[in-house]
Amino acid sequence: MDEARVDPAKRIPTSALLVSAAFGTVQALLFAMIVPVTTVLAVSSPPAYALVAAIHSAMPLLARVVTRTPGMATFTAFVTGILTVAVSPIGPLAVVPMLCAALTFDLVLPLRRGVAPKAPRILLAAAVAGVVLFVVSLPVFSPDHLVPGILVATLACRIVGELAVAAGVIGIRRLLQRAGAVR
Repeated sequence: MDEARVDPAKRIPTSALLVSAAFGTVQALLFAMIVPVTTVLAVSSPPAYALVAAIHSAMPLLARVVTRTPGMATFTAFVTGILTVAVSPIGPLAVVPMLCAALTFDLVLPLRRGVAPKAPRILLAAAVAGVVLFVVSLPVFSPDHLVPGILVATLACRIVGELAVAAGVIGIRRLLQRAGAVR
């Protein structure tokens, strides 16, 4: 009997899964705290919403950067999605942009496990995620907000918000490295 063996280099470390699930749980708590604000901003000011909603991609990006494992941003967003669907009526709607941003992070950051992404690459991933999130949000814009000024401002705020989150993730990674919690 031949048992199929999985190449150890292709296995996802249990520690990466546990860290990512923990970050997903933290993200779900952040989601629950910020959703009252983002709900109001979504209908009143899409650019302000775009800035504030960037916080929804913080933990998936942090999980991907800290674990250095491809797919962990998406896994973190998936865990967040499962938890938010259970506690929020807009949870199912929020899962789509969270997963799109996380998938973007996983595709733009290094695809080999163990490779630490450099700060410019993290910022690039955030900027690309901002553009992706803008495109994903277009179908839910009200007709009143589909004017060039608001669209350009919203795109700019999406990118700026994601870059701010990325800068925070880079800072947190440095602090965790100094503390010896991550390599």
